[in-house]
Amino acid sequence: MGRITGDRIVLREYRSEDLSALRSWVNDSETTKYLSGAYRRPQTWEQTEEWLSRRLNGDAGGEGFVIADRETMKYIGQCDLMMIDPIARKAEIAIVIAPGHRGKGFGLEAVKLLVSYAFNDMNLNRVWLKCASENTSAVKCYESAGFTVEGRLRNDLFIGGKYQDALIMGILRNF
Repeated sequence: MGRITGDRIVLREYRSEDLSALRSWVNDSETTKYLSGAYRRPQTWEQTEEWLSRRLNGDAGGEGFVIADRETMKYIGQCDLMMIDPIARKAEIAIVIAPGHRGKGFGLEAVKLLVSYAFNDMNLNRVWLKCASENTSAVKCYESAGFTVEGRLRNDLFIGGKYQDALIMGILRNF
């Protein structure tokens, strides 16, 4: 897997020196509140090291990239294509932007680059995601990238002590 270069970011391989940047957000409740359940519990340094080691060894599954500043190549966040189905030619997308980098358009640029990669390099037909309906900044980002709401799962998520709807969003190759 090669690097994917955008205007302000590069989607690049993981490096061992990304560990400190990963640790900057894995236990930050504001960053993790809309992520999967694995991130809703505190993680030890060793657990983060083990996760990064799997990624570096190619044992993590899917296609994962660090979102890096184009000039410095420093970690801004990460994005993944998961649950890749080569028969149905589809995959689920996931993204996280580290504290201090949100609200600057890096997420939108990363999503557009990753979707382009999925369609043009992996020959996928559909990219989808599941997003908390109250995560309005993420919903807006995905809609700006061309995703549409395909469905709503009522009270599917329990975040911050209350149930929230989950939106299923998707984008097709012939968008």
